[in-house]
Amino acid sequence: MNLKTEELKSLLRIHQWFKNILIFAVPFFAGQLLQIKILTATLVAFVSFSLAASAMYIFNDLMDVDLDRQHPSKRNRLMAQGKVTRREGAKLALSLIVPSLLLALLLPRRFLLILLSYIAISGTYSLGLKRVTLLDIFLVAIGYLLRVMAGEGATGIPASSWLLITVFLMALLISMGKRRAELSMLGLQASNHRPTLTNYTIDFLDNALLLTSASALITYILYTVERGQGLVFTAIPAVYGILRYLQLLREDQGSDPIKTFFKDPHLLASGAILLGAIFVRIYL
Repeated sequence: MNLKTEELKSLLRIHQWFKNILIFAVPFFAGQLLQIKILTATLVAFVSFSLAASAMYIFNDLMDVDLDRQHPSKRNRLMAQGKVTRREGAKLALSLIVPSLLLALLLPRRFLLILLSYIAISGTYSLGLKRVTLLDIFLVAIGYLLRVMAGEGATGIPASSWLLITVFLMALLISMGKRRAELSMLGLQASNHRPTLTNYTIDFLDNALLLTSASALITYILYTVERGQGLVFTAIPAVYGILRYLQLLREDQGSDPIKTFFKDPHLLASGAILLGAIFVRIYL
C-alpha cells in the first residue's frame, strides 16, 4: 500500500479530527484548560481519540465499499476505487487502535472506558445498526457526546449536565442535517447509498431539525444562566450559527458538516465570536 500524503489524510479522515476538539470542552468551560497538567492530559486524550476515530472511519469504509461505489462523491474513496484492499485497510485500522489504547493507559481509567465505549458503538454502528432508522442518527450523536465525556474522564473535571445535553442535541442536529443533505442530493438513489434514507423524508427531517435546534438553544441558555459570568450573551452568536446552518441545509448544502463549517464565512465568524466571548468571560 503506497499512498501519497493527501491520500493517506483522506483515508484517515484527518479533517474529521476537528470533531475531537470537543474533548477540550469540559476543561475549557471549567476555566482550567490553561493549567499545564490539565492541558497535557487533554492533548493526550485528543491524540488517542483521534487515532481511534480514524481506525473506525477505515472500518466503516470496509463495510461500505459496495455502497460507496454508488455514491457520487464517496465513489472516490480509496477503498471504493480499489487502491486500498480490505486487508490493507484492516491492518491500518489495527495499527491505529494499538497506539490509541497505549496512550489511553497514560490517563485515568475512566477515559479508557469511554474510549472503548466509543470503539464498541462505532463498530456495531458500522456492522449493522446504521441500518436502523432513527437509531443511526442517535448513535452518531452519542459519539459526539462521548468526546465531551472523554475530556471529563481524562482530566477528572466534572461536566455540567446542561452542557452534556446541549452537545448531544447539537450532534443530533448535525447528524439529521447530514441525512437531509444526502436525501436532497441523491433523490431516488438515496437508499442505494444509505438504506435508512428510505424511511426518512425531507418534511420529517425539517421538522426534527427545528425541534432539535430549539431544544439545543434552550439547554445552552440554561447552562449559561447556571454558570453566570455573563455567558448568557454568548447565546446570540449561537443562535446565529444554528440559523445559518439550517439555511445552508435548505440550500442543499451540509452533506459534510466539517467542510461546510470551514467553507462558510458566517459559520466561521459566529463560531469564532462564540468561543472568543466565552474565553473572555471565563479567562480574562
